[in-house]
Amino acid sequence: MQANMLLIGAAFQHGALPLEAAAIERAIEMNGAAVEANLAAFRWGRAAIADRAALDAALGRDNTPRSSAPESLDDLLRNRTAELTAYQDGRYANRYLEDVNAVVAAAREHLQDSDGADRIADAYARGLFKLMAYKDEYEVARLHLDTFEQARLQAEFGDNVRVQVLLHPPLMRAFGLDHKLRFGASAKPLFKLLRSGRRLRGTGLDPFGRAGVRRTERALIGEYQSLMATALSRLDPATAGTVLEIAQLPEFVRGYEEIKLEGVKRMRVRAAELIAELDAPRQPERPILEVTFAGGATS
Repeated sequence: MQANMLLIGAAFQHGALPLEAAAIERAIEMNGAAVEANLAAFRWGRAAIADRAALDAALGRDNTPRSSAPESLDDLLRNRTAELTAYQDGRYANRYLEDVNAVVAAAREHLQDSDGADRIADAYARGLFKLMAYKDEYEVARLHLDTFEQARLQAEFGDNVRVQVLLHPPLMRAFGLDHKLRFGASAKPLFKLLRSGRRLRGTGLDPFGRAGVRRTERALIGEYQSLMATALSRLDPATAGTVLEIAQLPEFVRGYEEIKLEGVKRMRVRAAELIAELDAPRQPERPILEVTFAGGATS
């Protein structure tokens, strides 16, 4: 809960904040919210930079580097397919799997470099999942009810912890609600209702689907698939880098609401630039002309 203050402490110790430590700590005290916890987080953030070994020792961490094999494409697809099944249903997950497998086949067909083809396929698998698993009201409810998250919450705060959830749904914002709604014990049955209704997502019966950001999120999936189809039709060893960058475009899409929509704008601008690169006429390789001069010299 004090992650932001921890980062402020780290930034301060790096010299990135033109303030004195006493001034920051005084501001924390004057704010009056969780003063002791925030002061501790600020100081732990400083310690993480000033003496990392001491911090690891205090936390009982073994910081010995461990080698781990990167996630294979097969593992990535297996994990993402399971996630999308929980997110929506098996049919939705199969759409994802079939589409990624088609891109894998096309990339390998166009490139003799199998590593290059697999990098494009890996980026596309990650990008398509990111767009298909957008965090709407149904997904927020599902994640709040996740048994692993519930167990972690209880482990950190105890079995009798009281939880309050602050929500600001786009649908309510569209009706002029300018503040978040606070839910206590009533949040759980509300989330169960939302989770059970996730199959309405994107249909004409979806009460949240008409919000502008939701329409954009759904449209972006098809846009990305169309972009990749265009890019793959022009894929060869000379364009592989550009096609890979197109596959990575969903990295622009971060955050929520207005921040997310700004990211979508940047993604679309960059997509147009990359497609223009693929469509630009290529300069033919200039032949090497060998000329023999008097005396046997060549150039």
